[in-house]
Amino acid sequence: MSVRGPISIPCAVLILAIILVAVGMANAWDQQYRYPVKIRVSGTESYGGRGGGFGSASVYNPSDWGVAAGQSRREILCPRRGYSIALGLRPFFTSLTGSTKVVSKGGEGTYMNLVGHFRVPQDVTMWEFYSYLRLWDRIALRLDYAPWTWTGSGHVPYDGDFAGLLLKKDDGIQTDLSITSLTIGADYDVSFGRELIFGPNADFHVIKWTQRVAKNSGDSADFSQTLLQPAIGVHARYEPTNTGYFSWFKPYAEGRFTWMSFAGLGLSTWDVGAGVAPPVSRNVDAGVKLGYKQWKTDGNRGRLFADVAVEGPYLDFSLQF
Repeated sequence: MSVRGPISIPCAVLILAIILVAVGMANAWDQQYRYPVKIRVSGTESYGGRGGGFGSASVYNPSDWGVAAGQSRREILCPRRGYSIALGLRPFFTSLTGSTKVVSKGGEGTYMNLVGHFRVPQDVTMWEFYSYLRLWDRIALRLDYAPWTWTGSGHVPYDGDFAGLLLKKDDGIQTDLSITSLTIGADYDVSFGRELIFGPNADFHVIKWTQRVAKNSGDSADFSQTLLQPAIGVHARYEPTNTGYFSWFKPYAEGRFTWMSFAGLGLSTWDVGAGVAPPVSRNVDAGVKLGYKQWKTDGNRGRLFADVAVEGPYLDFSLQF
């Protein structure tokens, strides 16, 4: 039905009233938003009452340049809506444990311990890289890249079989193990006030598992398999109330857990840590976090049977825009 004649004026008034109410609600939301503007800049008032313009020593009152003591970061993409980007890296001080069985195409293979049989070094420092994009202050899209590699050499203490390669006691071997993981994830945040944030998250892991065992005599066996593994979990983050100069450091504590058993292979991860994210410029924060994490897989997929855990402390360095 179309509106005609004198009825069009009340409809226009009603639409105008709805727009005014929506604008008012949006302004109220912006004032209470969890990420208010970090720096207050005034271009209309000048220092000492002087007019602004070229050639003046300072056209802004120093009080108008508020460094973020107790205020959150100014988002570079959309100052009022919580858009943000982060790029980071982590030195991960790993401890490797567990056993694997890689069978040949004919089905030969036995469980062998990574440290005890293959002589893979247990403690090695790895590097990880990540980025995330936060949208609408509730949704975060994550990308993690972890190229883990281990190399070890020694003598086999017991007889074994790796993908059809027979290993006898006291055989000298060289072992190369690579677990390269690309993780695409998403978080949804639910907030209680400005301090506590929690919610569900989902990950999709693309894991390239490569292992090579070579005997000093020259015989060797190579194995490579790509694992596609989804996982779901929960995360939580606590940010103390931003009051006083102590909050300039923006301290926080957070934790994350994921797990899923899919097509015979189970994958679980957990991660806890605490850090700070002080501002280094008008639009950039520098994050530093100390944490502890574990990555564990258990089960079989294709020719790979694994019960392997990688865990240890890490440092997290990031730039948050």
